[in-house]
Amino acid sequence: MWKVAIIDDDPNLLEGMRYAIPWKELQAEWVGEAIDGKEGLELILQSGPDIVISDIDMPVMNGLEMLEALRREQYEGKFIILSGYSDFEYARQALRLSVDDYLSKPISIESLKKVLERVIGNLEQERLKEQEAQEHEQRLQDFEPYVMKEWLKSLLIGDAGKQVIRSELVQIKVEQWEKQVHVVLCMELEMSDGLKNWYAFDRSLMRFAIQNVVREILDAYGVEYEYMEMNSRLYALLIHLDANEQSEQLLHTITRQSSRQIELALRDHVKLTMATGVGSFQKDWRQLGESFEQACHSLKGETLGEDKPIQGQEISSVRFFHQLAEAVRNVQEEHGNQLIAEYIAGLKADEPFHKQDVKQFVSELWIIMNYSLYDIGIELKNMYPAFEPVPEPGGEHTTDSLQRWLQEMVRTIIHSTYMNENVRHQKIVEFITQFTHEHYMEDITLGMIAEKVQVSKNYLGQIFKNVMNETFNNYITRIRMERAKGMLLEGNLYIYEVAEKVGYNSISYFSTQFKKYTGYNPTDLIK
Repeated sequence: MWKVAIIDDDPNLLEGMRYAIPWKELQAEWVGEAIDGKEGLELILQSGPDIVISDIDMPVMNGLEMLEALRREQYEGKFIILSGYSDFEYARQALRLSVDDYLSKPISIESLKKVLERVIGNLEQERLKEQEAQEHEQRLQDFEPYVMKEWLKSLLIGDAGKQVIRSELVQIKVEQWEKQVHVVLCMELEMSDGLKNWYAFDRSLMRFAIQNVVREILDAYGVEYEYMEMNSRLYALLIHLDANEQSEQLLHTITRQSSRQIELALRDHVKLTMATGVGSFQKDWRQLGESFEQACHSLKGETLGEDKPIQGQEISSVRFFHQLAEAVRNVQEEHGNQLIAEYIAGLKADEPFHKQDVKQFVSELWIIMNYSLYDIGIELKNMYPAFEPVPEPGGEHTTDSLQRWLQEMVRTIIHSTYMNENVRHQKIVEFITQFTHEHYMEDITLGMIAEKVQVSKNYLGQIFKNVMNETFNNYITRIRMERAKGMLLEGNLYIYEVAEKVGYNSISYFSTQFKKYTGYNPTDLIK
């Protein structure tokens, strides 16, 4: 209901409007009246009406003086002036004070009703726009961490350093980075029985476990860092220290020690084998992409710039592989072809590639493309079984044949029948799983998440089940129970404290769910 206050020194007029205005029809309500501007000012500030109907000529304080005082108090309600004067000066002052309508007395109830309908219509439109703006701002706040994540990723594999996007989180980061030195630490999961077991159980939980190990180790060093998942096997850490004479040496020590600690912790506690590689130290954060590429080469025991005899020209480029994989993953064929053209332009057109170099190129691109797509539920071998570049006559590989093959590969993958829908669904599920891991201790529901991603609850539930092979309720229960089991085994908390930390207010309900999931009571773990 819209609230309306009436200010006029004529008691008969006040009573007449109070009873004659069709309040219910207008979806409005009378919230008070006053007989002079001073009383009106107090009434309005106290009751906060949406609309004020006021006379001008009143004792103690006239209507325009009252309105001027209200504007100084930041009152933003609608104002309708009723006046027996037709003086232009009054009308000019009313216009300056943003009056919504200026009516001359006497006025009929029907005319006043039409004015109120128009003013209420304007209020409804403003309220709707305000609500939409608030919802938009909330969505931006919800998704800003993910915008930050994508920008960081493009900083490592693309040219994000040339443009700082309009994001408060990014702006804050950039301001800090201007005073720091930087390095990239890459981590790659090696194929092992432990990795296969995690893939069969829950890849999302595995990623969560890796992130927890990394956070615990790096937090102990007190450094600033960002943790990035490049694909299902490759992870990157952007590590920063305030710039001084000792910072590079200290950063070298931290990366060397922490990388070893991460490898051991993942092997002993998570049963995963992780290789690590450190890139070059950079004083300019815009060069983090170079540090990332060198860290990737370091994973393979290679050194960029190392003198070694080769036949033909060097064609491998880690950053190009990741850029192209990201374009394919996001179904951006035009961007993918642009990346290919820029990459080919940087090669020597008249110099053929050695057979061994082409083999290495295909192998590295296959690995990065395969794992980038596997993350969104697509197996490249089923979509593109012949993953070999077409040789030129005579068995030589040239820039032209390489460009044609790369473009054909991008076209084949992107135009597959299920690529677009699969990518969209996987990105939605990625958001849900990450949001769940960050907020599992809160009272989150599928309906609440559905509002954030702007799809219906039932449709979202179907997407989640198709991708994850279980319902959202089962998934969040499993996450909570796994976290609870870990806390109980640590033995630092009482059962009721563990229950609260994983989102349960009732200990009995928590215990029932825990036994249903694990097969034993919470007390069995703390004996």
